[in-house]
Amino acid sequence: MFVLILLGAVVIASGVTLYWQHVEKVLEQDLKNHVEAAGEESADDFNRLMFADLQTLRSVGLSAEVFYPWQDSSQIEQFLKVQTQHNAFKFLGIITTDGKLFMSRQKKLTSAFTAGVLARTLERGDYLSAEPVRDPVDREKVLVESVLLHKDGVPVGALFAFLPLERFDPMLSLAALGDMGFSLIIRRDGTVVLGNSVPVGANAFDLLDRARFAKKGRSVASIRSAMTRDEHALADYRLDNARRFLHFMPLHMNDWYMFSILPTAFVEQQARRLAWTSLGLVGFIAAIFVGLICCLFRVRSASNRRLFATAYIDPLTGADNFNSMGEQFTDRLAGLNGKAALVVFDIVKFKVINDLHGYERGNKVLQRVADVLRENMRPGEFFCRSSADNFIMLLSYDDRRKFRTRLVLLATQIRRDCTVSSSCLMVDSAFGVYEITEDIPFYIMLDRTHLALENAKKISGDKIQFYDEADLRRIVAEKQIESTMEEALERGDFSVYLQPKCDFSTGRMVGAEALVRWNKGDSGLVRPDDFIPIFEKNGFILRLDMFILEQVVSLLAQWKQRGLKQVPIAVNFSRLHLNDSRYIPQMTRLVDKYGVPHNLIEVELTENVIFNNLECAQNVIRGLHRKGFSVAMDDFGSGYSSLNVLKNLQFDGIKMDKEFLDGFEKNANAKKVIEGAVDMIKSLGVKVIAEGVETQEQADFLRETGCDVAQGYLFSKPMSVEAFEEWLKEDN
Repeated sequence: MFVLILLGAVVIASGVTLYWQHVEKVLEQDLKNHVEAAGEESADDFNRLMFADLQTLRSVGLSAEVFYPWQDSSQIEQFLKVQTQHNAFKFLGIITTDGKLFMSRQKKLTSAFTAGVLARTLERGDYLSAEPVRDPVDREKVLVESVLLHKDGVPVGALFAFLPLERFDPMLSLAALGDMGFSLIIRRDGTVVLGNSVPVGANAFDLLDRARFAKKGRSVASIRSAMTRDEHALADYRLDNARRFLHFMPLHMNDWYMFSILPTAFVEQQARRLAWTSLGLVGFIAAIFVGLICCLFRVRSASNRRLFATAYIDPLTGADNFNSMGEQFTDRLAGLNGKAALVVFDIVKFKVINDLHGYERGNKVLQRVADVLRENMRPGEFFCRSSADNFIMLLSYDDRRKFRTRLVLLATQIRRDCTVSSSCLMVDSAFGVYEITEDIPFYIMLDRTHLALENAKKISGDKIQFYDEADLRRIVAEKQIESTMEEALERGDFSVYLQPKCDFSTGRMVGAEALVRWNKGDSGLVRPDDFIPIFEKNGFILRLDMFILEQVVSLLAQWKQRGLKQVPIAVNFSRLHLNDSRYIPQMTRLVDKYGVPHNLIEVELTENVIFNNLECAQNVIRGLHRKGFSVAMDDFGSGYSSLNVLKNLQFDGIKMDKEFLDGFEKNANAKKVIEGAVDMIKSLGVKVIAEGVETQEQADFLRETGCDVAQGYLFSKPMSVEAFEEWLKEDN
């Protein structure tokens, strides 16, 4: 009996031993596969993230090249600031080949640093710093990435970005192994470039000084040698009585390696528990083994889901993020057979919602918006939350009318379902649409969609705007004008034309209005309507106005020296001058510089400019009168505020707008209004100038109503200075 029991025990023990040996082999192989897969996934994620950052930086670079030669530093720095907010970069800057530096925010960068970045970018085209550098502001370490900027195929500078190191934490934490392992980015000599567990600058091979490798012939020296040959491998070793795996794999940038330390303790604990259970319950060994394998796969699946969520899911709304959109866009577009439109939309004045109701309610609005979009997605369609209140959609597309109707209905549902309760603020949306008709990169489509969105925000009603090539041409034309305006002013391409003003009673010339013309040589004359609004926006009009004034007073001084008649000349000034305390002193110094009497300069301010800045206008007009300048209101009758302006301000002259005079020949009421307006103005002791007089019938009527001065094509078109001087000689 004892022998039988002993024999049975031996058989059972042998069976358990053989069974466990088999289990150990299976677990060992699965463990190695799992560990190697985790290391490779971490390296692949890092490569994808760096590539995505480089693609984004290239996209920003293409947009920045449109602004070249970057004369307006505030404009390009605002552009960089916006791009920093919309992307994952901590900081953006541009270094030009002639030494200029533009930044998204002010930092004290050394010339050695900027010169080094530019030189390496010129040498390589794309550049990524081999090791982190310190941000001059907060002293935190960052990576520097840059791309080359071109103009007509010629390098003109480099766009560089600071990448925060915490951006790479998900790839280096190895969540796939229960956060027990870690990864490092190292150079081939072992120097740590990125990592949470080992200081940057330390040597990763120091971690293996006391390691005992399982494979014969494996050593730190052999690992170093493998790295020099661009190999990647998995090494099994023990350190401090704990088993670990080392996985190393080359990356696609610099000479970097992904160097992962992967402890196996949590898996081995499962194996030991299974062994003890097997001793008592042989019958359950298979079930326990299957359970363990399922557990391992479940852990791997969960870790993969966490990694995927980190890289491709927006944590606030649960929708896909921009990385996911970029990854899936080509396949999704193919799934729609190319009949699609790319739509970018955001919530109008979303910042106001956050400011009034707090970020928590603002976040709920964004979550509701995502829910509405999910409800409206058709098969094959796709959307993501790009950033803040910005969403991107890839939608099926048939024709513009139906598509616009769909977006109107979507905006209505968002307004109905997403508006904050007990708030007077409605959630309104603005949509920019690009109809996909050509095979171009995703980021170029996105740029065009954003351009349409900017136009949509400017319109009233349904804020839906489709991309139009004319918008791009207009922007390019504006940039060309802005890029040449400084040089044109220095070269003297801007010139003064004069249009005579004639006395209605005598027909003789009593003055003129100075008008600006821009001669671009081979391109011919540029219409004032094409460049004046641009100069108003960028502030260049302030310099141009003073340039025209100086040309006028210089002419008046020359005419005096040459014995020609001096007549008052009206000069138009931008609304921007009204808020500039230097305007009147600067104007006075300029006129006095040429010794011209102040009463020969008449300042013309348009009605709309005055009405929109009534208090400032009052102060400026008083100041001009104190200096002896006369002031006329231009475009009287073009708006709804003429009488109110006339009541509150003291003018020396009123110029009746051409549109105000049009059509009176066939309209008796119009005649009465004009006659009444002239009588009222003259009763105030103000001179009346009729602008745009083109027919004899107009001239006769206006003379009879009591207008003092006429200006228009009936008397003379605007003429060059030389032709105007001939008039002066004839008048003499």
